[in-house]
Amino acid sequence: RYDNMAELFAVVKTLQALEKAYIKDCVSPNEYTAACSRLLVQFKAALKQVQGAEIASIDEFCRKFRLDCPLAMERIREDRPITIKDDKGNLNRCIADIVSVRKKQNFWEFLGILGMGGIQPDLRELMETMARMSSLPPDFEGRQKVNQW
Repeated sequence: RYDNMAELFAVVKTLQALEKAYIKDCVSPNEYTAACSRLLVQFKAALKQVQGAEIASIDEFCRKFRLDCPLAMERIREDRPITIKDDKGNLNRCIADIVSVRKKQNFWEFLGILGMGGIQPDLRELMETMARMSSLPPDFEGRQKVNQW
């Protein structure tokens, strides 16, 4: 039980440190996006391990253990790295980007270039574009399929 709490504490503190490093320009945007996305996934898993009768939410956890991490909490609330924008007003642009990436993937398949080196950047771009679309529900089947690829 305490191991799980320590893990959650460490993930939140690491996310706070990453946010500060990004603000100070010590981390490139690509490195930041990858690390932040990974930490957010780890956070969700760690939070599930400690949620229960004693701790109901991350806010309660932070109060109980006097954890002062405002930058990490903002990232957790938004559930995405700061480099991935929420294109609320640009739904058509997001749709066009997704179609463009998908056409490019079809072209890769047509040419028989199925190695991860060629497709991986396109898949990452597709995932990031889908993440920007606030109109898609978090459990959207398409997101799950792209993650499987």
